[in-house]
Amino acid sequence: MSELFYHFGFALAIGLLIGMERQFNVDKGSEKSLFGGVRTFPLLALTGCAAAMLADLMNSPWGFIIPILIVGAFLVVAYIGTVNKGDLGLTTEVSALLTVVIGAMCYYDQLELAAALGISVLLLLTMKTRLHRFSKMLTQNEIVSLAKFGLMTAIVLPILPDKAILPAPFDVLILKNIWLMVILVTAIGITGYFLKKYIGNSKAIVLTGFVGGLISSTAVTLSYSAYSKDRPLLSRAFAIAIIVAWITMFLRVIVEVAVVNPSLVSNLWLPMAVAAFAGGLYCWIINEKVETKNEVESKVSTEELFSLKKSLIFGGLYAAVIVISNIAQIKFGDEGIYVSAIAAGFTDVDAITLSMAEMSRSSGTVEPHVAIRAITLAAVSNTLVKASIVLFAAHKALKKIIVPGVLFIIVAALVTAFLL
Repeated sequence: MSELFYHFGFALAIGLLIGMERQFNVDKGSEKSLFGGVRTFPLLALTGCAAAMLADLMNSPWGFIIPILIVGAFLVVAYIGTVNKGDLGLTTEVSALLTVVIGAMCYYDQLELAAALGISVLLLLTMKTRLHRFSKMLTQNEIVSLAKFGLMTAIVLPILPDKAILPAPFDVLILKNIWLMVILVTAIGITGYFLKKYIGNSKAIVLTGFVGGLISSTAVTLSYSAYSKDRPLLSRAFAIAIIVAWITMFLRVIVEVAVVNPSLVSNLWLPMAVAAFAGGLYCWIINEKVETKNEVESKVSTEELFSLKKSLIFGGLYAAVIVISNIAQIKFGDEGIYVSAIAAGFTDVDAITLSMAEMSRSSGTVEPHVAIRAITLAAVSNTLVKASIVLFAAHKALKKIIVPGVLFIIVAALVTAFLL
């Protein structure tokens, strides 16, 4: 009985939140008139929960269907009234119907989903003005591009196999994982596009570099290397964004090791922090030149939200890097931790970082200084791979800017790890 009361109380709370939002809009005059507010919506949620319980007790769906039909009739009458007053919106009526459904979900113990739906409804209602303003800012090409991205994510991704379908050394080519990288690169591009559109080119590019670096600095490198082909005037801003993503990767390594083996951080933080500092210093040096180009860069047009062709090229390049890394690991085997770390770093720093942190903590099979150097080598090799992506895919202007920064970061990391 206590659990049943809890479910009804949960439904009541969600309905109350939605009802308060609707009541607030009426009180402040943003809505002409609404059929329900702070009392009606909680009652609708309780109706849904009670109807679901009734259907369960009767062992018949009609126990739920009949109350829903009655509520639906009330909503139709209410909508006709609002139409007669010149308001054609269906927002409140649809929210009311969804509130009833959310109440029913609470009875069936789908509390997490019910809460998520309730919060989604609340956000959509409260963000009315902002959503309208944002929709008016979108162009037709942007809407089409977002639709393509939705197709890539919601339709193509689920049907791809999540297991290897080719023999070694191509057994690392898992289509779903590769497509996830394509989606990630595209998402970073979309984020950068809108940031650039609303807050300016250089600042948006650098901010996207940091955010993208938290997820995948390789994806950031791939994205901006390709974009530099069409926008060479933004090469310095692209360079800063790429290096910022690399800096984020070095800092992320410290955090990962701190979670698995805190004692190792006392020595590991130095090469990682020095490498990050070297990258930050180089960004500061070239930042002055970025600022002087703002007036020119602001004239650069953004042709389209993203290019599906370029995204597919990104996926192909990523797949090639994975295969090369796997071949290197097969060839060298266990001949040395350092060689394995370098090979592993070709595609991923996180895996070798976590494994070295664990092996130097529990089993003791790896000495701490060896683990630190292995992690540093993996980070350096990963940085070199990303630098090679720039050299392969970027505009020559971006290549010239990136090379000194790469050398600065790598030398700083290796000297700190092996000589200090």
